[in-house]
Amino acid sequence: MIFVIKHTHDYSTCMAHDPKGQKAMAGIVERAADHGITIKARYANRLEHTNFFIVDATSMEAIDALFDPVLEMGQWDITPVIEK
Repeated sequence: MIFVIKHTHDYSTCMAHDPKGQKAMAGIVERAADHGITIKARYANRLEHTNFFIVDATSMEAIDALFDPVLEMGQWDITPVIEK
């Protein structure tokens, strides 16, 4: 299944100047294959403090496991979509 994942945060929780936060977010890409997830694309709008991931995953449980280490780093909206 294809999912669009939108991550937002505010200035006070921004990882742009937080090496630990940057490493945690980079870990998503590094660990994706371990959870059977393919990250098809990743986009960011730094001025809006928003990130977008387009992922192919077998289940919501796999996504939950992958994103568990960063769930407290902002708001996450995960939407299943279909390719047309």
